[in-house]
Amino acid sequence: MISECFKEQFDQTAEHIKVQAQQTEKQIKEQFKKLHKFLQEEEEARIAALKAEEEQKSQIMKEKIEALCSEITAFSETIRATEEELRAEDVPFLQNYQAAVNRVQQHPLRDFPDLVSGALIDEMVSYTPVILDPNTAHPHLTISEDLTSVISGEKHQLPINTERFGHDQIVLGSEGFDSEIHCWDVDVKNDEFWGIGVVKEFLWRKKKVQTGFWQLCLLDGKYIASSPPLPDKVLSVKKLQMVRVQLDCDRGKLSFFDLDTNTHVHTFKLNVHEKLFPYFGTRTLPIKISPVFFFGFQSHCTFCINQSQPAHTHPLILSWPQTTRK
Repeated sequence: MISECFKEQFDQTAEHIKVQAQQTEKQIKEQFKKLHKFLQEEEEARIAALKAEEEQKSQIMKEKIEALCSEITAFSETIRATEEELRAEDVPFLQNYQAAVNRVQQHPLRDFPDLVSGALIDEMVSYTPVILDPNTAHPHLTISEDLTSVISGEKHQLPINTERFGHDQIVLGSEGFDSEIHCWDVDVKNDEFWGIGVVKEFLWRKKKVQTGFWQLCLLDGKYIASSPPLPDKVLSVKKLQMVRVQLDCDRGKLSFFDLDTNTHVHTFKLNVHEKLFPYFGTRTLPIKISPVFFFGFQSHCTFCINQSQPAHTHPLILSWPQTTRK
């Protein structure tokens, strides 16, 4: 009987792996199809913009050349008249000296024209800094196809695996961090319960997680900073809708910021020597990781430009030297 039970679990796991591989293959094909379409449209748009810019600049230069030719003609006439007066007797020339000076001053030579400004249109490119790992998701959680949002619902029939959380309704990011600075923005318009933060890589996931995590959560209408075994801290903040999670592995800090009010919410001090994984939890409504936007080909910061932010530079952004593709 035991062997049959194990065989059934193995068969279920094998079938799940097959289905997951098919879904992943479908997702890859769809993404590359979108990428090919984007590249084709990008090429056409760039060429069209280049031709339009060429035509505009050519017209501007044509007008500048025509204006310069008119000035050269007028100046040549001034030179000719001045030379004729120089060939005249001294007294008439001195009498007309001031008039000659005035003619020259009326047609001064212009400075060399500047190059016409106007770079090609910068395109906005986006990506998501953290993607969810469906193999860690609690059976009651549903992950979106693009692996950026999670919602709670009916229980899924999933194979038992060591990565999956069996008690807490949470899911982890697919990549853990143990060095440098990383941040991601989370849409938490959920008014019931949510939790975001980081967890240790090595912890028991089948029972309630007691330690090894640091989170900001909404519980019973209160915003709480939680990191057992330390006591919970109730935070006095206004309603949060877009939260930035910033993990500084090198300095041992995990910080949360309210992007709508541009204010600091809370910071944990960490003393961890293993990888930390982004963590997301919900019991009802969805929470979503927001995409990062880059303008043109400039790298502005590590994971930190959100579509909800104003156009000006956010003071919480961690700025590194820009690298521009020529």
